[in-house]
Amino acid sequence: MNIVNIVDLERTHEISFHDSDLCSLSIDFVERTVEFILNVCVGEPGSADPERRRRAHVVMSGLEYLVLAPPDPTYPYQRGVAVDIDPCGPDETVSSRYQIPQGAFSGRFFVSDWNSFIHFAAMDVQLTWLESKQ
Repeated sequence: MNIVNIVDLERTHEISFHDSDLCSLSIDFVERTVEFILNVCVGEPGSADPERRRRAHVVMSGLEYLVLAPPDPTYPYQRGVAVDIDPCGPDETVSSRYQIPQGAFSGRFFVSDWNSFIHFAAMDVQLTWLESKQ
């Protein structure tokens, strides 16, 4: 099955990015990729049980854009911990600025610890587990 967007990725792996912890992200401008290291919710969304999370490496390739909106200065964004994210559809005020090619997807993660968003558009997304299933 060809996974082409975040919704397909969640459905195929029977996971939810809702309440996942974003540990890191890195961008390769030459290869046009962005890599996320996440503790993904593999159980009931919203569960506080850490055993219901699994470490994953998510790579978006054919990167069209990545926009990190600044954290809300009234939030404790300098805590030095993984941040809680929730997937959202694209924000038209951001995505309308770009000519996204046919076959690409766009979306955003709401970063609740920042009260802010990470916007993205890419051609493909893949997930690799970094730890075995428990």
